[in-house]
Amino acid sequence: MARPAPAAAKALKIIDLLVSHRGEQFTISDIARRTGSSLGSAHAVLAVLEESGYLTRHPARRTYGLGPALVSAGTAALEQHPAIRAATESIGPLAAELEADVVVSAGTPTEIVSVAVGGTGSRYGPGFREGERVPLVPPLGLVFMAWAPSPEVESWLERAPEAVDRDRVELALSAVRGRGYALGLAPSVAGASVPGVGQADRGRQRDRDRDTWTWTASFDNDYDLPVVDPEREYDLGMASAPVFDADGRVTVAITASGFSPGLGGTEVVRVAETVKACATVVTKQTRGWFPA
Repeated sequence: MARPAPAAAKALKIIDLLVSHRGEQFTISDIARRTGSSLGSAHAVLAVLEESGYLTRHPARRTYGLGPALVSAGTAALEQHPAIRAATESIGPLAAELEADVVVSAGTPTEIVSVAVGGTGSRYGPGFREGERVPLVPPLGLVFMAWAPSPEVESWLERAPEAVDRDRVELALSAVRGRGYALGLAPSVAGASVPGVGQADRGRQRDRDRDTWTWTASFDNDYDLPVVDPEREYDLGMASAPVFDADGRVTVAITASGFSPGLGGTEVVRVAETVKACATVVTKQTRGWFPA
C-alpha cells in the first residue's frame, strides 16, 4: 500500500468541498474547519492550488472558489468517461417521468461520488449534491459490488462497521444480479432514526462542521429488499441500476430517490424497471457490454 501524502489529501478535500458547493466560496477559516485542517496547513495548500489555477481567490472578500484549470480537467475527464456524459443527459427526463430525484454516481475504491444530479428536489429525497461523497460500505454500493471481482467485494465487506452475515450479503448481491437493479428502503425505515431531523435525513447524520454523512442502514432490517411482495406497501428509499463499460464493469450507477411513502410492490418494481431501462439505454449508447 502506498504511503499517504497528507498535503495531497488536504488539497483533494478542499477541491471536493468546493465542487460539492457549486457557486459558493469559502474563507480560509471555513475551509480549515470543514476539512479538519489547521489554519497554517490550509493556507499552505491553498497557496499552491491558487498558484496553479485550480482555485481562485477573491481580492476583496478573500474567499476561495474553483479555478479555471479545473475546467480543462473536467472536460478531459468527461472525454474519458462517455457514460457519465450520456447518463447526465438522460436523468432529467427520467426524474420528470418518475417525479423523483435522480443522481448519477461513480464508485471509487472506498466511496461513492455523486457526479450529476437531476430533478427539482423531492421533500422525501436525500438531497444529494454534485461532488458529494458517501462511504462505500455495506449495505451501500450493492449495485457496484454485484458484478465486482471477489477481492473488491471482500474489501467492501471488511469496511463494514459491524460483522455481516455472508449468506445474507450473497442473497442481496444475487438479487441485484438477477433483476439488474438494487432497491433500498427509506432510511427512516431501514436505519435508526436520528432525533430532530426529517425523513430525508433519517438514517444518515451530517457532521455539519465537516459536511460529511454517517449512515445507519444495515442488512439486518432488509434495507436492500431482496424480495418485493406485490401485495405489500414499501417506503422506497432508492432504486439504482448499473451502466456497464466495454469490459462489462459497472462504470456508473443511475439512482432514483425521493419517493412518497407507501408505494405498492407493483409500483416499486415499475419504478426500478424504469431506472433499469434508462441505464440500459446509456450502456448501449456508450457501447458497453452486459455481463452474463
